[in-house]
Amino acid sequence: MKFKFLNKALTGLVFSAGCLVSVANAGIIYSNDFESGSTAAQFTVSNSVVTAPNGESYIGPLNKGETPTLSLDNLATHSSITIDFDIYGLRSLDGTTNQDYFQFFIDGSSQFIDFYGHSNGQIVGPTTGQLVSHESTAFGHGYFYGGASTYHYSITYTHVASSINFGFKASTDQSWSDEAFGLDNVVVSDNRTLSAATSVPEPSTLAIFALAIMGFASRKFKKQS
Repeated sequence: MKFKFLNKALTGLVFSAGCLVSVANAGIIYSNDFESGSTAAQFTVSNSVVTAPNGESYIGPLNKGETPTLSLDNLATHSSITIDFDIYGLRSLDGTTNQDYFQFFIDGSSQFIDFYGHSNGQIVGPTTGQLVSHESTAFGHGYFYGGASTYHYSITYTHVASSINFGFKASTDQSWSDEAFGLDNVVVSDNRTLSAATSVPEPSTLAIFALAIMGFASRKFKKQS
């Protein structure tokens, strides 16, 4: 009876480990905070990285329709993509209902438009992004009505192709001396299924260990009988 119980328990352990090795896991495809001298090499069009007086580095300043575009190829098998990023609203953006806005694209298709304006010394308006923080001196660039407000975005998109591109359009009607956008902290991940042999060694090791115990217990049981 003891051996049967051990056999069943370990069989369940092996089965559970086998299930674990095939579950979907998030895989980081791209990550960049543009700090420590990093560049935006995988971005095209507008990919200049600026370091603000307070040390904050980001793609920008962006205005008048500039659209940094991130292209990623040779993606692993997946069914969805998640992208997280921060948008900085800088200085006197004043298009709460028109003119000054951030527009996001996936594979050339517009996903949403967020209008940015300012009120009481702070950037306001976006309905898709979530306000994270506000810095009144615009990262040391100098106070000018709106300062600098950070809005965080997280978008999950159904996707199965082996490549994808993201467009970040910064539309303003005035130059950087008055207003701009910034792009920072870009992280792209997918829901790939990891390989048991290469990506998730722990469950595989657990299964082998369980099988070894079963074999040892079986031999011991036979000797005793």
